[in-house]
Amino acid sequence: MVKDVGTADEEVGPDAAPATIGPYVVLRELGSGGMGVVSLCRAGSGRLVAVKQVPEEYADDPAFRSRFRREVAAARRVSGVYTVPVVDADTDGPRPWVATVYVPGPTLDQAVRDCGSFQEPALRALGTGLVEALQAVHAAGLVHRDLQPGNVLLAPDGPRVIDFGITKAVEETRLTRTGTVVGSPAFMAPEQIVSSREVDPACDVFALAGVLVYAACGEGPFGPGDEGVLHRVVTDEPNLHGVPPALHPLLVRCLDKTPAQRPALEQVLAELAPSDPEALLTPALREQLEVRAREAELMAVVPPPPGRPPGVRQLTGRRRVLIGGLSALGVAVAGGAGALVWANIGDGKKRTGATPIATASPVLKLTDAPKPLWASAIPVSDIMPKLYPFDSTVILGDGSTTAAAFDATTGAVRWKCGSGPDSLPLKDDTALPFGTRILGTTGSSLLASGMDTDPSSAGRNYLERLDPATARPGSKVNTGKSLSPAVLLSTYGDTAYFQAISLQAGSVGGSPQPTLPPPSPSAFIVAVDLVNGGVRWQRPVASVSLYNKYFAADQYGFYYTRETDTGLTVDAVNATDGSSRWTAEVPPNPNSQLPPFMQVGSGALRTSMVAAPGLLITLNAANGLAAYDAQTGQRRWAVAMTAGTPPTVAGNLVLTSDSSRVYAVDLHSGQVKWTVISPVPLFGMGPSVAASAQVTAALFNTTGFGAKGLTLNGGTAGCLVLRTSDGKQIWALREQPGSATPTPTPLPTSSPLVPSAVDMLTDFESWALAVHGSTVYICGAGRIRAYHADAG
Repeated sequence: MVKDVGTADEEVGPDAAPATIGPYVVLRELGSGGMGVVSLCRAGSGRLVAVKQVPEEYADDPAFRSRFRREVAAARRVSGVYTVPVVDADTDGPRPWVATVYVPGPTLDQAVRDCGSFQEPALRALGTGLVEALQAVHAAGLVHRDLQPGNVLLAPDGPRVIDFGITKAVEETRLTRTGTVVGSPAFMAPEQIVSSREVDPACDVFALAGVLVYAACGEGPFGPGDEGVLHRVVTDEPNLHGVPPALHPLLVRCLDKTPAQRPALEQVLAELAPSDPEALLTPALREQLEVRAREAELMAVVPPPPGRPPGVRQLTGRRRVLIGGLSALGVAVAGGAGALVWANIGDGKKRTGATPIATASPVLKLTDAPKPLWASAIPVSDIMPKLYPFDSTVILGDGSTTAAAFDATTGAVRWKCGSGPDSLPLKDDTALPFGTRILGTTGSSLLASGMDTDPSSAGRNYLERLDPATARPGSKVNTGKSLSPAVLLSTYGDTAYFQAISLQAGSVGGSPQPTLPPPSPSAFIVAVDLVNGGVRWQRPVASVSLYNKYFAADQYGFYYTRETDTGLTVDAVNATDGSSRWTAEVPPNPNSQLPPFMQVGSGALRTSMVAAPGLLITLNAANGLAAYDAQTGQRRWAVAMTAGTPPTVAGNLVLTSDSSRVYAVDLHSGQVKWTVISPVPLFGMGPSVAASAQVTAALFNTTGFGAKGLTLNGGTAGCLVLRTSDGKQIWALREQPGSATPTPTPLPTSSPLVPSAVDMLTDFESWALAVHGSTVYICGAGRIRAYHADAG
């Protein structure tokens, strides 16, 4: 058991006895998360072990203890070369724990972050080791359930899989208590998301493929673990850009939505051959392993620190306190992190850098929404909806081939295209040719892409402006057969910036020759002239998110974030030729309590941004909200916060939110004009704040998505509506998630025992909102509604 040597409110003196867990002396905490606290410990013989203690709230649960005993007993039987063996456990003590051999190597996500992505020989070696580890786990009657880069350690003789003994016990307990599920959303199989009780070894095959994609690209096959990843896992095809082409067929089969269609581990092992274990040891990884080995030798002999149970923090009279702070990062982030509000206690030092936010913020009380101006059933599928408001029309779309237009005054459906509510293609009354994709907006028009079907120009791609009210085509430009715009990143004037699926490296202007992009974690960004269709320039950048605004454009050019070895940079390039105009470094903040890896990118941190007249407004967790001179790159002001919602500009204010607050900051001075605290959790990430000069709206969080796991409908649906000038509450729309969602028409499945994608989405509900003048549009529960917001 842990020696009781103090509480969170006590200081621990230098002469205090070392903390122990069972017979092991605690040296330091290795990490913590939804599965408990892991500590580096030392046995009396000097042997190092990693000891995991289960969450304290489960210690008094007899059902959990029974499950834990069963899972530890099974874990002891796992004896694979590439698994970490269980050496000891106490399932009956005050706080159960399990000890495994300590592996002095980085996790896979640390290795990718520090050493770079893996090439094909290293991927084959990694995959071979992971397959053999999973075979050992399955042979013991276990399913891992949470194979992800953080649960793979890299040792000199190959990978090691950890955390295969406790996951199910914790998961079943959470399901029983709260209905939540345990796992890493970006690597969970679809069937795990829908019904975690009914999983088999096929879910580990799915996760295995996701881990290999991560090793190759620095990001999983369905993007980052943001608020949209669960929907993407269930509905989207995997993104294998950056994965060596020879591995594509195998990984596509492993990532099949239907568990029965995935290959067995024996087949995966055969297709990964030949593999050379030495290929995994790149020079950078060898160097890191040597450093860690030397550290382990020292830890085996150094005196232990004064005792303090793992997870208990020492309080001193001379430290800076973090008020608010971050959610636990292991399982999921609850809609973004809170604002960092620093208090200087007793040290007398003057802090520089970003301006802290005042703590005085009113806590709002929810009021009822007025009667809607109109409400209309959504006539198309709306898996991940986005709303685009115009003067007379509001468009519902998701960047795909499905969209619908509503009259802004009456709510009448003006046109629609793509798939119906049952996810089947619309047979009649479709306004656009099959395959036309609504990419977004440019000025007062919609921007669409498609492919010509005329025999004389078959296969040629085009871009087309559309009238939002009628879907009638306006100007149209051909982009050739080799440029297929995938995601519209930003537009300004006659230039549109895209992520391109296929474009020959190095081409500038004209019509490039068709080719596949090089295998790289970077995506191509291309600037396209909307007058003649020519490619003005292209360059590779980090992978693109569909749900955060990592790019911006104005009359001067295009802006994006690039990560470096020392931090982040904001790059500004010329609109005409892509040449660099300026680069602003965003180095790690020495005063931040974010861990260093969260301050240098690698898929964990990006900079959201929006262009304003003469300014570029950026937001990231390392340095908060900042404004740069659009022409020179000089930083004008900065405010310390870790809000996750991309900033939006309304009049002279910049607005954003985290999971509990909405913030308004003066555009020109950086002064925080007002903050309000929502009485229920806000979505806090993605495009979940919309504003006009009159009205600001912020989405509520429909999912219970936080340190204790995922509850699909555990939050509140609707939005908070405020007066933009001062944050005064106008009204709030509240609904129970799922209460009004129409039952979809089920799709035929290959087997009555295999759920379809529509079945899997039954418990999911995505909401979107937009503001135009004093009108708030909100989409969710199968309806789109318009409300008047009287700002007074």
